[in-house]
Formats: sequence, C-alpha cells, structure tokens
Amino acid sequence: MPKPPRAPARPAPPSPAPTRAAAAPASTDAANEPAAPPDLLPPPPTTVVEVIYPPQRGSIGLRGAPPLSWEQTRAPDRVEGDRHIFHLAIPPGDVVELKTVRDDDWAGGRNYALHAGDDLVLRPHFDREGSALEGPYTLPFADGELRYDVLVPPSYGEQEGKRYPVIYALDGQSLWSSSSDPYGVWGLEAVVDGLYELDAMAEVIIVGVHTSDRRVEQLSPVADPEHGGGEGPELLRRVTEGLMPKVGEDYRCKSGPEDTALLGSSMGGLFSFFAAWTRPDLFGKAACLSPSFWWADRYAVRLAAQGACPAPRPTLYVDSGAPISAFERDASVRDAFPHMRAMFRALVSHCYQPGDDLHYLLFPGHTHDASSWAARVAIPLQLLFPPTPGSPRYAPESTA
Repeated sequence: MPKPPRAPARPAPPSPAPTRAAAAPASTDAANEPAAPPDLLPPPPTTVVEVIYPPQRGSIGLRGAPPLSWEQTRAPDRVEGDRHIFHLAIPPGDVVELKTVRDDDWAGGRNYALHAGDDLVLRPHFDREGSALEGPYTLPFADGELRYDVLVPPSYGEQEGKRYPVIYALDGQSLWSSSSDPYGVWGLEAVVDGLYELDAMAEVIIVGVHTSDRRVEQLSPVADPEHGGGEGPELLRRVTEGLMPKVGEDYRCKSGPEDTALLGSSMGGLFSFFAAWTRPDLFGKAACLSPSFWWADRYAVRLAAQGACPAPRPTLYVDSGAPISAFERDASVRDAFPHMRAMFRALVSHCYQPGDDLHYLLFPGHTHDASSWAARVAIPLQLLFPPTPGSPRYAPESTA
C-alpha cells in the first residue's frame, strides 16, 4: 500500500519588521565591500619548473597532462647552463602530473603533481634505476686495515656538479642485500632506493664500515668490566683521520658536520652516539638503533648526564624495540628499552630538545635483530636527511 503524502509543514510566522532604532547604519568599511567579480580577480601565478641536468647529456623536456602532453615533449622556455626553466599556465583548481624526459628517456622516480603557482626544482637521473654498491675497499694503517663499501645514489653518475651528504654506517658486513652476515642483513640499498623513488629522502652517499673482526672490541668506547673491549677511540681515529679524507678524495661529498652522519645498531649504535658526542665538529647527526647503552655500567648515559654538552650539538635519533609484556625477561625481546628512558632523561635534562635535535622512538614488538632494524631504518633516514626541493625563485643550491 503506498504511503500517504506527508502533510505540508506549518509555515513559520513572519519576522517582525525592524524598528528604526534597530536599523544598522550603512558601512563603508573595505571588509564589507562585495567580493570582486571573477573577471576582476588577478590571474593565477605562473608555475615554474626548473630541471637541473648537464645539457651535454641530452635534450631535457617535460611531458604530462594538459597543458603538457604525454606524447609530445615540451621544450624549456630558456636554458642557463645546466638549468632548464619551464613556465606553465595551469588553471586554478587543476592538478597536473608531469615527468622529465631526456630525448626519449623517462626520468627515474614517480610523477610529480603540480597546481597553479607551484615552484619545483628537479635533479633527475635516467641511466640507473637504483643505487650502485662499490667496493669492498681496504684502507691500510700501520697497525691494521679498515674495510669499507660505498653506496652511491642513482643520480651520482649523471649529476656531475652535485655533491652529496655522507652517512658512515657501522657493520658494513651486514648492511646490503648481498651481505652474508650470519646475524642477518638489512638490505639498506633497497630501503634508500624506495625512499628516493618516493622523493622522501635526500640522496646521500653511504659508506659501510666493516666491523666483523673483533666487533665488540672495535665498537666499544671504553672497556666493560665483564666483556673487555674499549678500542672505540682507535676506530674513531681511523675513520676520521683515514677513511673520511679518502672518501672525500674519491667521491663528491658535501663537507661540514651538518652533511655528515653516523648510523649503527646495537654496539654500532653505541659507537655512533660516542663518535657524534665527542666529535661534533665532524658528525652533525647520528642514528642509533637499539644502542647498547648498558655497556660499561651505562657509560654513555653517564657521559650524557655529567659531561659537557657538545658544541655544536649533533642531532640525535635514538630508538629501541620494546616488549609487549611488562614481565618479559628475554634480553633480545626487551631490546634497549630498559636503558633508553635513562638516556632520554639525561639528554633532555642536560641540553636536548625532543622533536628538535632529539628524536626518541620506541617500537613495541620489535626485537634486537637485523630484521627489526631493517623494518624501521627508513624513519631516521627521512628525519635526518629530508628532501630539499629548493625553489627557482631563489638562489641555486650550494654545491660546496
């Protein structure tokens, strides 16, 4: 049976006419002026795309959605050295996807999405899909040697005028997918290539420092009453006096502590903290995953709490797995958690600002092993080396 029609709503009583006293005077304020008609609004700003690429390597252009074309290459409006400048008229409200091309080759990475008035600086690469691992190399010393690998980013062979930040990563024998460390590998090159493809991280050079031989002894800053060690200062000397000058000679590295970092886990995390704390003139950043802060009666915690604050102060990333249960007794499951809070208190009460120069993260369910570190190493990489897109309306990026 069809429903009966709804009764019409009762009309609302008319509003009383305002009295003369309640009438508001006419306003001449600019805030009460009517909006300008659409045809009087200023035109949308021009979208500027600047592609930095050596012109001798090929002709650079753009392809994309209208006002571009996916089939026909748009040539730059002007070229100044290796800077190819495009001005695009994008209608307000439109989002345009585009990609750089060199002759008929597409640049690596994903498409970029732009809207009216965007500014974008690109340093594309075409010849290599991912990073390249070089080495291992051997650096001799009077009392031994130091083995290391070098991972160069995808654009390194093409962006000949660009210099790159450097990360010195401990335990180079376990960093790469091709590594064969019995304790597990990170697959670090796959992690950074995934971040590069998303444009989520600045391209860097990663130097993997091998420490499999007498690892605990090499990475410990002081001796532990039970485990011995204490050769960390000697390893630090080899890195700073031998390895860093060699890498700077062989590769296009940026100089200065703000572009030089350390990365390590477990004892490597302890060494990274020690090196950044004692040589902040060289290392401006350190990523310490599951650091062994328990070593030598919490030596690192006492150093942070009682020693002078480094100057300049390095940016620190410290993290740990954490047990799901408060009653967990397995040390691998507890990870560095029992000592992390002590280090956090020492740093904050002494000189550090959480969220500024200190990143302190805990990961429930992560354990003390390479698979856990591989699963979260993308976080410190993005925090310490975020992408710096730049803007064509300002001075070019320094290559010093």
